[in-house]
Amino acid sequence: MGCRGCNQGMTHHHANNNMCGCEKNQCFFRFKAPCIPEMNGVIPPPPVNNGRVCEIYLATDEAIANGQYLGLGTASALFPRNTVVIPENAIITGIVLNVRDNTLTAEDTVTAEVVISRSCGFTDPISTGVIATVTGPNTEETPNCCGSATASYPVNKCDLLSVRIVTGDGALPFGAAVTVMYVLP
Repeated sequence: MGCRGCNQGMTHHHANNNMCGCEKNQCFFRFKAPCIPEMNGVIPPPPVNNGRVCEIYLATDEAIANGQYLGLGTASALFPRNTVVIPENAIITGIVLNVRDNTLTAEDTVTAEVVISRSCGFTDPISTGVIATVTGPNTEETPNCCGSATASYPVNKCDLLSVRIVTGDGALPFGAAVTVMYVLP
């Protein structure tokens, strides 16, 4: 598996800074910058003005009901309890939703929307319009579990961020996983 945008393999030599080009633009834990392979045709947008591409990973193996917020291994109706903090002013560039092996009928639609708070979670979260959608069916015979969207939505240092899952009705009994991509210009 190689790095997106370069032909070098996944060789990590952080001590001597001998990294392929895509690793230098990543900020996963700032020390272990992974190469990002292409994911089923979903390719995050490139950095803006040589900015750093970053990801926020939110997922739970718990059931997540209609209107609940996805966090770091958690899900509930409480927005502040399911948030992460934006470390610097940034631009959200995309979202990928995977509903895993939750069965969806042809009529079922699941959306994941990035929501933020600029008031420390004291007020209702702000809808960003950054929404990924999965439309059924999603079954063992007809797997269709992934949806994505691109965006250009500015967020500020210290904003709280979560993802609101909308199922129409019912729940996703086996949880869901979301990746939010952003750049630090």
